[in-house]
Amino acid sequence: MVCGSEEEFQIGNIPDLTGYVSIVTGGNAGIGYQTTLQLAKRGARVYIASRSKDRVDQAIAAMRKDEKGLDISFLKLDLQDLQSIKCTVEEFLSKETRLDILINNAGIMACPFELTKDGLEVQWQTCFLGHHALTMGLLPALSAAALYHNNKTRARIVNVSSDAGLLWGPKSINYDDPNLTDLTGRTAPWRRYGHCKQASIIIAKAITDRYRTKGITAYSLHPGIVQSNLQSHDNTILGTLSRAAMKISPTSSAVDGARTSLYCATSPRAIDSAGLYMVPFGKVDNRANKWLNDPKAVDKLWEYANNQLKNHGFPTEQ
Repeated sequence: MVCGSEEEFQIGNIPDLTGYVSIVTGGNAGIGYQTTLQLAKRGARVYIASRSKDRVDQAIAAMRKDEKGLDISFLKLDLQDLQSIKCTVEEFLSKETRLDILINNAGIMACPFELTKDGLEVQWQTCFLGHHALTMGLLPALSAAALYHNNKTRARIVNVSSDAGLLWGPKSINYDDPNLTDLTGRTAPWRRYGHCKQASIIIAKAITDRYRTKGITAYSLHPGIVQSNLQSHDNTILGTLSRAAMKISPTSSAVDGARTSLYCATSPRAIDSAGLYMVPFGKVDNRANKWLNDPKAVDKLWEYANNQLKNHGFPTEQ
């Protein structure tokens, strides 16, 4: 059930962001491109975290065609290599002392089964655990932003999730086999996608529960059905249907797809929904409350994810 009677969030509602420092993963294309552009146009310094410097440089050049003074930079990030994420954090902290906004936007969708070099299913690592590693590493910078500005609502983490977490994910996280190794059939890639997106929803609540008193809040959201190349490789009936839906969806543009991310990251109203699951455009969706209102479910994922990171040499909790 979607709640909220206030007017939908519009791009024009984004406040002045002069002095803000932000990171958008996958900010060189699709929703991430528009998220980056709108943040930068309001005065924020934005780091686009991505694997390809060439693609990021091309995106920055395109953004600056009409807005030459935009403060946008490349930050190397490979979500499919956990050890490299440590380098991403170190590089950022060598340049900045504070981080106001972290938007975990990058992702892949419905990919064939594959393990990363870390031995994790590629969607689980790319869409969830890699972003969690980045988030945990950057918590000191987020905390520093809240402390420096003496503002308990400024430092925000935004997880771009998906309704697939509700529609295709299991009833609960599979802790015995997060790779969902035994899944077979045409829907298996989508079920793994739903699984990792379910995790990204729950972990936002866990972060908010633990760090809100330090001025850090987290949000998860469904951006809408948005035109992108994520589904281009999927030849199943689900892939065909998703591409068809994009052609008729009222939230099919990348600008519209970015609106809920921007709401969570910048709107004063969003703070009242910290930790909850949001849908276009800035509304709370209570369907995820079956997990979010269960402290045991939230705590279990928090502990499990941090243990996975610990097994790869990360500190467990800041």
